[in-house]
Amino acid sequence: MTFDDISPRYLTCSELEKIINLFDDMNITCTFFLVPDDSLSGASEKFKAHLRYAVDSGHEIALHGYMHKKNEFGLLYPIPLPIPIPSLRKQKELIKKGMERMLASIYVKPKGFRAPYYLHNSNTSKALAELGLKYDSSVTVFKTTHCSSFRVKWLNRYGPFMTNGVVEIPVTGDYTYNLKNYGFTHSLKVALRDFDLTSMSNGVFVINSHPHCLNTKGIRFLEMLIKKIGELTVFERLCDVARTYKTRDQLVQAF
Repeated sequence: MTFDDISPRYLTCSELEKIINLFDDMNITCTFFLVPDDSLSGASEKFKAHLRYAVDSGHEIALHGYMHKKNEFGLLYPIPLPIPIPSLRKQKELIKKGMERMLASIYVKPKGFRAPYYLHNSNTSKALAELGLKYDSSVTVFKTTHCSSFRVKWLNRYGPFMTNGVVEIPVTGDYTYNLKNYGFTHSLKVALRDFDLTSMSNGVFVINSHPHCLNTKGIRFLEMLIKKIGELTVFERLCDVARTYKTRDQLVQAF
């Protein structure tokens, strides 16, 4: 269970507290991807305290870009050209600044990363590895990642894999995104089908959501989905998934 766009720009203290309490009550640990731009430095102490409380409650806070712009780590087409592909040097600079701000603001050194809008390039995993981060979750199984009426299967796997020394953990689906247009029943059907495909592949079912989607309908959707799959799986933070996979991968290589 993951959440993007954790930032004072996108949600209030009470909304952040509501999300944390929701999953505390269900005894589910999540990974929250934090945007560490200037708004984090200027955030209220209460907002930062909620983030520290989330960590103390067993949740993970990971890095979600730096300024949350589309072309920070990868390019969205069609775009006015020429725009330079984000370089390794530039990406390292942004990731390092984000890590330093997280450490200064909420005393957390992140282990993982997800690029804004899932946009990244080959330099992203290299930058993460050089800065000591353990995993990336910028790749998606489907494009679009949302439950639109038409999706293209982008990956031939549902589980983690290694790239440039970093564990890549693909996002399976963003099921609460725009439930009004995609339909509650349709999205739930797609999510359950994706879960079955992931299970048959011995993969990792990675659900992503955004704060603006957690209205009454979005919360009810997640509660229903969790109820249906809860007895069949274990919810883990992405850092734990990465550690388990990397240990297994090292054992396989040694053998």
